[in-house]
Order: sequence, then structure tokens, then C-alpha cells
Amino acid sequence: MDIARYTALWNQISMRVDHIEYTMLEQNKRLSKYEMPLHGYIYVTGGSGQLVLDDYVCRIEPFHLLHAGKGMKLSLRPGAGEEGIACYLIFYRPNGEWEERQALPDDLTLLRTRYHLQPEQPLVMRDRILHMYDSLRTGDALHLYRVHALFGQMMYEILHQLGNEDQQHMLDPVAQAMRYMEEHYTDPCTMDELADRLGCSTRHLSRLFRKQGIGQSPSSYLLHLRMERACELLTVSRLSVQEIARSVGYEDVYHFSRMFKKYSGLAPGLYRQQQRRPNMPSGKSDFSIAAIGNDVYIDNNSQKEKSSGGSHMMYNYSRRSAVWMLLLSFSLLLGACSSAAPNTNSNATSGNESVQSATAENGMRTIQHDLGSTDVKENPERIVVLEQGFTQTVAALKVKPVGVADDNKPERFPQDTLSYIEGYTSVGTRSEPNLEVIRTLKPDLIIADTSRHTNVYDQLSDIAPTIVFKNDTANYDEIVQSTEQIGLALGKEQDVQTLLNDHKQQMETLRQAVQQGQSVLIIAPDEEESNSFQVRTTSSFHGSFLAAAGLDYALKDDAEVSQLMTTEQLMAIDPQHLLILINEDNDSVLDAQKDNPLWNQLQAVQHGQAHEVELATWSRQRSLPALNNIMNEAAGYF
Repeated sequence: MDIARYTALWNQISMRVDHIEYTMLEQNKRLSKYEMPLHGYIYVTGGSGQLVLDDYVCRIEPFHLLHAGKGMKLSLRPGAGEEGIACYLIFYRPNGEWEERQALPDDLTLLRTRYHLQPEQPLVMRDRILHMYDSLRTGDALHLYRVHALFGQMMYEILHQLGNEDQQHMLDPVAQAMRYMEEHYTDPCTMDELADRLGCSTRHLSRLFRKQGIGQSPSSYLLHLRMERACELLTVSRLSVQEIARSVGYEDVYHFSRMFKKYSGLAPGLYRQQQRRPNMPSGKSDFSIAAIGNDVYIDNNSQKEKSSGGSHMMYNYSRRSAVWMLLLSFSLLLGACSSAAPNTNSNATSGNESVQSATAENGMRTIQHDLGSTDVKENPERIVVLEQGFTQTVAALKVKPVGVADDNKPERFPQDTLSYIEGYTSVGTRSEPNLEVIRTLKPDLIIADTSRHTNVYDQLSDIAPTIVFKNDTANYDEIVQSTEQIGLALGKEQDVQTLLNDHKQQMETLRQAVQQGQSVLIIAPDEEESNSFQVRTTSSFHGSFLAAAGLDYALKDDAEVSQLMTTEQLMAIDPQHLLILINEDNDSVLDAQKDNPLWNQLQAVQHGQAHEVELATWSRQRSLPALNNIMNEAAGYF
């Protein structure tokens, strides 16, 4: 293909995206001789198999992109042993005047050219397509313009890559991760989500960063991007610290301030004083366009199923914050008025007062959550839950969800939970829930996770009232708080108070049973390196739970729930107890390390206080019911 002529054609003729289709072929199913109604692209997001386009046959895998001309016959077949093939079909046509003209340039035949490539930046390409898919469904003029802008960006990257076809483009996970973080540092983003998008584990991604000599872990690289941007905004703008925190991906301004001081050595306000330019004009009108974000086309609140990214985050979040402040002020006013009145019910508990204040006169209940407040009907019946820990809580409150994000691995749920929720519809994975399936379930309440689903919150809210709490990155106190709010949202006020009281009693029993102040670490063997371990920190759920039980959790970290450490680094901490996370089908870590002299110097190993525990219950299951099931086990260790 003549790339120069092809590029000139795209410059000469304006194109528009006509429609986008999502196709999921299950195992042993196939798409046969589908005639392309328009020119378009096939972009594979999952699975692998064989693609046939007229007489052209090729193997396709995730991130492959293929262009097909109008009228070509397309066939897809999943490979042997594959769960299926997932792909998007992006159809486009000449725009406006070109569509109506009888005569088109001779070069227009180039649009029928077939070509196949692997995008240099597949995560970025994937997000472009998912944003277009979502915006087309919205259908208003602004979102249609956004589709046009995103398609232009997508075509620039394709044409640029076609023009450099002599260059070998490898799908380098490190380069992809760095590019993705550079474009999405404004969004809440966990390393688990990023690694999942790249099709690898968090540990493997960290190992690749080390091998390539980046000098930083993935999480450190993201922190560096955010803090450098924050330094710039503090210097050149008069945005508030809270606004700057949100613009670099931090919802909690206090957490941002702590991280900024740790990074720069100064609190944000003091840093601004030292860096302020003497001739800077006053007022907020001086902030740069860059303060909105790197990519002005990406809307933080427009994401389809799996994507993230955005420029309108500050505006939308500020609007929710303003509503929240008005509600808070109104609540305080009501509280002041009620306190002046005689107390006619001296037996009322503070918990009941909280429940009463949450119930509106119209039969709706206002639930406070991480992204604001949401009105939920008093007794919702069709619940969709997008996080495993929340599913355990819902089941413990005797509510059967109609939909659950089960990662297509229901066996990961505790047996009692799985038995109770039997009959639910799977809505896909926790990190990538299928919004179309959720929509078909017609829920009246969706319970989502802050770190995984913030960027699809608006889309979820369009389907049903949605409440969002931390689970994936939550600590013990945050799970306690979210459990109470979930109980209120479900209309299970008494049941959730019973659950919380029972848990409180069990925690008190555990505190009395353990010897207070003993040091402990929870570790997991690294998948790639035999003498390295992922070590949970005080920010992790189970680590903070042990601290709440009166133990001295030995690795303090306010930012990350896990750190990668060598055996030598473990020796520097040398806790009295080790809890070693393993899957049931994994080999024993204690057996694997028995000939390691450094391992054998750990006091926990020497004194028989290194215990292997189930990864599912001591890491993956983040809920109070899960903790209740391991209380006796914990007491036996300490």
C-alpha cells in the first residue's frame, strides 16, 4: 500500500464513525462470512483464534487491529482451548458532502485496503475505542463530536505506525504501562488494574520494570508523574490544594498532602509559598489549560465497561462536592433544631438516629459513599454487586443479588456465600464488568468498588442508583464503615447492626486471646523470583485488621498495600510471626525455603512462628464475614 497516498486521502476526506459493535464469540462458536456493511476496523480485546477476510487468513490475539473494506466477508473462530474471542467492529464512512457526491477521488479505493497490525500502544488504542463506543450510545451532539475527535486520534496513531512499518514494534509491557500512566495519571488507578489490562500479574510487571532499569516500580513511576504535575500546578496556578489533589488522581486531599510532603519534603502550601512567582496575577483565571489534563478529549466520566481517563473530573467532582456540602450544612441545621426539642424517645440508639436521618419522606434513603450521596429506595430487590467482599456482606445480610462480578471463577467465593447466592447472573470480572449484562438485569441498586469503578460510576448510575466504597484497597476501618452503609442501603438496619455487634464482640475476644504487641507480617511468594516476596503493609485490609487486634504490624506504608522485598529485606524487619499466603494447589513455601540460610535466620522461622495460610481468606476476601471465619485461626497463631 502507498502510505503517502493513503495518508493524503485521510487528509482530503473527512470521515465519521457510523457505529460500533461489540462481539463476544463463546467457545465453540464462530462468526461466518459476515459482510462488512461499511469500511471498518476489527479490534480484538480478548481471546485468540483465526480470522478470515475474503481469501486472507491470519491468527488474531488480544490487541490485534485489522482493517477491512466495505463488502468483504469476515469470519472469526476461537482457537482450541480458548474461552472465546471478544472484539469491537468500528464502522466509518465519508462525512457530509463526500457522502452525497457521486464522484469520489480515485484514491478512495484505498479505503478497501486490508491491513493487519499490532498497535504500538494497545492500551491507549483500546481506551480510544471504548470511549467512542460509550459516547455513540449517549448520542448527543457533544458526545458525537467527541467520537470524531477520538477517531482522529486513533487514525493518527495508525497512520504514524503504518508510515514506520520498517521499525519493529514489540508489545513492550513496560512501555505500554508508562504511556498509559502518562495519559491517565489524573484517574484513580491501581497497579492490579494496570497489570490486568496488560495481561500479566502485578509482580511480573514490577519485575519487568526492574529488568529494564527504569529505577522505579510501576507505583513509584505513577507517584512521580502525579507529584511532578502537582508541583507544576502549585507553582503556576492558584487552584486550591483540594482541586490540585483531584486533578492528579487523589480524592482524599489529606492523603495527597501526606504523599506530597513525603515526595517533596514540604507541605503543599509551604511549597507554593516558596515557589510562587513574584508577578503572578491573582484570582483563579490564571491557571493553564494543561491543568485540566493532558488529553482534552478524554472525559473522566465517560468510560465504557473497561476504560478510564479524563478531563472533566474536576468540574464533576466539584459539583458533587458542592451538593455534599449543602447536604451536610442542611443536616447540621436539622440536628441543631432537633437538639433544642425535648427527647421523646430516651431509648433510641445513635445507630437508629443515623438510620432515621437517612430515610427521606418519599420512601427513598440517602446513602453517603465515596463519590458523594445517592438516593436508594428503602427496600431494593434487584441488587448487582461488583466486588467479592461486598458480595459476602450482602449474603451475610440475607440478600440474594441478581448479578455478581465473579471473575468467571465462582469457586473463589466461600462455600457458604456461594450456596446462598446460587442462581445469580455473572456480570464478568471485577475490573471489567459488562455494563450491557448489568443493564439487562434491570437492577434497582448497584454496589461498586472505588478503585475499580470510579471511572464507570456515571455509566453505572445511568443504569441504576450506584453506591461506591473501597474494598480492593480498603483497610479494616473502611470496611467496617462500608458494611454499615451497605446495610442501610439494603434496608437491613437491624441485621447490619447485629452483624457489626457480633463482629465487635469477636474482635474483643481476639484481643484478649492474643499476646498484645507481637510483631507480624503477611507475605506471599513472588511468582517470578524464588527469594522475593510480596509483603502486605498496614494499608492492606488484613494487615490493618491484625493491628486493630492489638498486634504490631511491622511494615508501615500509607500509600501501597504491598511491597516487593527480598529475603535480606525481610531479615531487616525480622518479625516475630510470619503468615505466608499460598493457594491450596501451590507447593509449600516452608519446604521450598528450608535450605535457604537467610530464610532460616528469621526469628519467626527459628521459633516455629511461620505459618502458611490460605491466600483466599487472608488476602482476597475483604469483608467482616470473612474475618469472622478466621478469628479462631488468628488466635491460635498469636
